[in-house]
Amino acid sequence: MNNDIPIIDFFLDWGLDTNLFYILIIALFVYTVGSYRLIRNSKSKVLVIKFFRGLLAYLFLITAFIGPFGRYDETFWVHMIQHLLMIMVVPPLFLSGLFFSANIWFFPRIIRIGMADFVRPKSYFRKFLSKLTSPKFTLIFYIACLWTWHLPVFFNYALELNTIHYFEHFSFLLSGFLFWWPLIGVNLGSKRISLPMRIAYLLLAVTPTSVVAAFITLSDGVIYGENIQRLFGIEAIEDQKIGGLIMWLPGNTIFLGTLTVLFFKWSSEQTKNSRKYIP
Repeated sequence: MNNDIPIIDFFLDWGLDTNLFYILIIALFVYTVGSYRLIRNSKSKVLVIKFFRGLLAYLFLITAFIGPFGRYDETFWVHMIQHLLMIMVVPPLFLSGLFFSANIWFFPRIIRIGMADFVRPKSYFRKFLSKLTSPKFTLIFYIACLWTWHLPVFFNYALELNTIHYFEHFSFLLSGFLFWWPLIGVNLGSKRISLPMRIAYLLLAVTPTSVVAAFITLSDGVIYGENIQRLFGIEAIEDQKIGGLIMWLPGNTIFLGTLTVLFFKWSSEQTKNSRKYIP
């Protein structure tokens, strides 16, 4: 099934009348007000930068769910862009922003004190979160989600049943948050792993992602929903190959870009440490 919608109409098709849009706008309002209170209290320029990271994350999230990538996510290449945003873009921006602290600062002081007690270092919640965000679990969970949802049987079920489709989105977003958590080193949860371990962690994630992308791109036949909606006159097999390339190239570019930053950071630290022993 091919939809010959004009490109301009595709980019202008936003679901601004959906409940999810209003939920995200309310969440953005809470984040903005909480960030303002936190920044005003601390007067730190670093927090301003972190606020804009979170703001950018919300804009990408709205684009992924409410914009054209959410409206036409049955099309395979659109589906891949949507999931790329949910796993590779939105979570690291949120985690490196003010996502947790800003939402807490939205509430009155008496509620903030209660929240602080709930997440104190030795609380059951912190112990649970520490296990949930341990690198071994987060890496396995990311790979399991990626491979499971790209098995044709599960992918096609998600196309047929909205409940499964929503669960797929939730699991991708959750896997993205958990995957990036040890890399960014959020104060809550497990301790930040060393730079060499972060590099190894990313290298272990690149191969499984590339295997799935290569399988999709190099497949000779249509393996994902032969009768789903296609856009701009693109045939089913072309749609599938474009989707695979989107996972393969932009996805791995984000991985490799992060690896490069971590490597140079580690190299800089090694250089500083070695100078201590030079007379």
